[in-house]
Amino acid sequence: MKITRSKFLRMAAGAVAYTSLGRHARVFAAGGRTADLVLTGGVITTMNDAKPFASAMAVRDGKVLAVGTDLELSDCIANRTHVIKLAGRGVSPGLIDAHSHPMAYGHMELMFVIIRPPKVTDFDSLKKTLSHAAKSVPEGEWIVARGFQDFKEGHFPGRAVLDEAVPKHPVLTIHWSGQYGVANTAALKKAGLFSADVEDPYGGKFVRERTTGLPNGVLIHYPAIYAVYKPVLNEQEMLKCIRWAVQQFHSAGVTCIHDNFILPQYNKNYVKLEREGDLNMRIRLYPYIANLQQAETVLAKMVHYRGSLVRVQGIKLAVDGYALMYESQPEHQHIALPMHPQPIFEQIITAIHRGDWQVDVHAAGDKGVDWTLQAFEKAAGGVRQARERRHRIEHFAFRKLDSIRKAAEMNVPVCVQPTLMDFRVDDFTRRLGSPVKKYMGTIVPTRTFLQQGVPLAFGADVPAFPYFAPLDSIRCAMSRKTHSGRQLDTTESISFLEALKVHTRGSAYAAFDETELGSLEPGKTADFVIWDKDLRNVKTPDDVSNLHVRATYLAGRCVYQAKET
Repeated sequence: MKITRSKFLRMAAGAVAYTSLGRHARVFAAGGRTADLVLTGGVITTMNDAKPFASAMAVRDGKVLAVGTDLELSDCIANRTHVIKLAGRGVSPGLIDAHSHPMAYGHMELMFVIIRPPKVTDFDSLKKTLSHAAKSVPEGEWIVARGFQDFKEGHFPGRAVLDEAVPKHPVLTIHWSGQYGVANTAALKKAGLFSADVEDPYGGKFVRERTTGLPNGVLIHYPAIYAVYKPVLNEQEMLKCIRWAVQQFHSAGVTCIHDNFILPQYNKNYVKLEREGDLNMRIRLYPYIANLQQAETVLAKMVHYRGSLVRVQGIKLAVDGYALMYESQPEHQHIALPMHPQPIFEQIITAIHRGDWQVDVHAAGDKGVDWTLQAFEKAAGGVRQARERRHRIEHFAFRKLDSIRKAAEMNVPVCVQPTLMDFRVDDFTRRLGSPVKKYMGTIVPTRTFLQQGVPLAFGADVPAFPYFAPLDSIRCAMSRKTHSGRQLDTTESISFLEALKVHTRGSAYAAFDETELGSLEPGKTADFVIWDKDLRNVKTPDDVSNLHVRATYLAGRCVYQAKET
């Protein structure tokens, strides 16, 4: 059949229109193109593998409407549309911290005596700091301090050292990790623990004097610390701590936090803030339980709350504190204890699993990880069933290949803290001794986790770790250097964009948020960060150190704006 020129042009125009429509169908979400907000002229790092970069993004009703070129998104702009001209700056999804404790972070920074290095490095500097703090506290009232790491003396101080500095106040000092503490004599007496026949609490230990059997003040694990004293906050203090911490995280580009250690009764504080419109952060809650009896009590009462910002996601427990290892030096075994007998630990996990909650386990040591993986498989009834439940592990510090492959096979999300390399390698080596030296070079094996197919997430774990900003985790995952400059095994290094994906998509997956968060693509929530430069140009750890957040957006609304310099 002969085609006339006019018919040919009509057909060609139709083909162009169809091609254009097909292209825009991939760029624009269904239903209308007018946006509330459009970002143009930048580099959007979407974390969507099908479309990793774009120059523009449109937002409507708190969700991503479209990503594409400036031209493709030009008809999203109407008179009411707010337009941000990025001028070459970068944009990424909002960063997700998969392991931190906002309320506890605020509590420490606002209300405790801070005894971190380099301010406190030996017994003398510890005593001076505590003595100075005591001057402003009425006699007999509690002094709580946190942040000590190592002392030049090579061991923790006992109660006698604290007594020299503060004899007339009960004093509780807590290790940076939250796993250990030291109390003075006044604190032990006030708690009713200053007795040779006092029993160790379940999951904890009071270290004793050899000659008298009396507690020497050193406390192993949370139960022993809390047996001495557990600071109680009223509702207003709790809310103040949460608000303060959220502001800090916003300044670092964080839009979602997994709080993996909160007492069950404190869940309501996040819900209260959300319902009053006073929360500008997505929170995933994993209340901590200490024993089987508490697990049964909590499971009978806890409900699957799912608000727009706050979700009660699972239940947290710990198999170890420091690191439960297959090998450790005899003189250090008192600090590498399991938090539960293995049969009880497995019972707790089974109870949480059957209650239809995600299980979240603190497991730092190689033996602790293996106990946890075994318990997950038993509770689920097999590897396939375990894959669907996505129970997760926090820390998993050491490269033990059979355990890593087992975690991948079972689809167990693992949340690590790369900043551990910066300040804990020497501590691990000293306290756990020569048996763990084989692990030190490859500690926090991010490359191996990714290569083996483990779902990987990053979390700062403040206040147990000293850094709260995701860029510190990313920098350490890239550089793999200790604070003193010691270079660890670089075969475990990952690139900036790989680390950024772990801190966005990976962390979203760990809490079943992958359909809503973690990437910038049509239909997903418009949580994003504006950076001061194109992220494609961030190649080295030094580049990361020079990268800055310009603004943080939650559901398309600005919650942090950096001051102009």
